[in-house]
Amino acid sequence: MLDIHQLKVLTEVARTGSYTAAATSLGYTQPAVSYQMRQLQQAVGTPLVVKVGRGLRLTETGRSLVQHADAIFSVLRAVDQEVSSQVARGGGLVRMVAFQSSCVTLVPELVARLRRLHPEVRVTVTQAEPVEARHLVRTGEADLGLLCNWENEDLPEGEATMRRVELMTDRRCVLMPEDDPMAAQETVDLASLASRDWVMESFRDRFLAACTNLGFEPRIVATMDDVSAIQALVAARLGISLVSEMALSAHVAPGLVYRPLRQWPLRRTYALLWPDMASVPAVMTVLEEIRGIAAGLRRPPPG
Repeated sequence: MLDIHQLKVLTEVARTGSYTAAATSLGYTQPAVSYQMRQLQQAVGTPLVVKVGRGLRLTETGRSLVQHADAIFSVLRAVDQEVSSQVARGGGLVRMVAFQSSCVTLVPELVARLRRLHPEVRVTVTQAEPVEARHLVRTGEADLGLLCNWENEDLPEGEATMRRVELMTDRRCVLMPEDDPMAAQETVDLASLASRDWVMESFRDRFLAACTNLGFEPRIVATMDDVSAIQALVAARLGISLVSEMALSAHVAPGLVYRPLRQWPLRRTYALLWPDMASVPAVMTVLEEIRGIAAGLRRPPPG
């Protein structure tokens, strides 16, 4: 019989890459972690980790067991949530994690709807980029995540065993002053912007790679991760920017316009959760409201 505490130690060893780091994370001593791992490997009858340099690597059996352990922990969290919801007469707390654009569009409308239609359901929200958000959902630190990726990307690692609910797509847009020469075009080609100054977000690897493929290095004059700050700097004519259509649907500063970037993949927004969490009434209420909000979010006119 597998021990739930030993499985927890295994998943933490897999996440941190060492017994020492796992012990620190769990609040155990290093010998205690070693003992739990020895007991688990004896119960399974085969090694679960092997040493690689100064670190550890999971064996094939270890990887399989970690996947099953994640699913087991998900079931336990779902049961805990469901019992809590029943005690609260259909209510409950849903811990959400969401990426930046959704925090200024989907999330505020969700909170308003819950207060109006489902006052017994409460949410907490943490902003995080998709990689971190995926980790928080997988480890049970969040019940539901709002994530995004590009339509031409493969399924992100770690999502194969989880439930993914597609919500909407939006475009990448060039934000500029309304009197900019490019504002007369319906869509903008990135190559035509090679000589421009840019106000960009920190996460811009795809943008930089696209510029490199077109043979130029963009002049980035400011790095900002706040949409309002980006708009203020573009309005001040420090440079132009690339901003998601979703973020711009919430607000566009006076004097600015945006045009979709030509031949750029659509961005997909989706909800991510463990399948068992879908049986929790509070989580399903939140998910259904998000789906309704996303379905009603129409693309605003670009001008």
